Amino acid sequence: MEQIVVDQKLIMRDGKPLSLVTETGLAEWDSAGIIYTCHYEEITHDGENKGKYRCLYEKEGSNEIFLLVTPPSAPEGFSVILFDHPPRTLN
Repeated sequence: MEQIVVDQKLIMRDGKPLSLVTETGLAEWDSAGIIYTCHYEEITHDGENKGKYRCLYEKEGSNEIFLLVTPPSAPEGFSVILFDHPPRTLN
């Protein structure tokens, strides 16, 4: 069995691992009426993803931070969804 290698810096924040969520998981939160916020964080560490953005979610009333990923699929496993630019938001 081949080992899945993920850039550890992408799934860590302030030295702690982030929880993971997929778009399906977000839809389940919506269906359950769970309130959450989203923000985009620029990747600043050196490497091929420097300057891209990752999407982070926080559920209301929780200190846990979730990282948006693709669903696991064999043999690649999950991958972090990255954006070249954060989507524009309306004020």
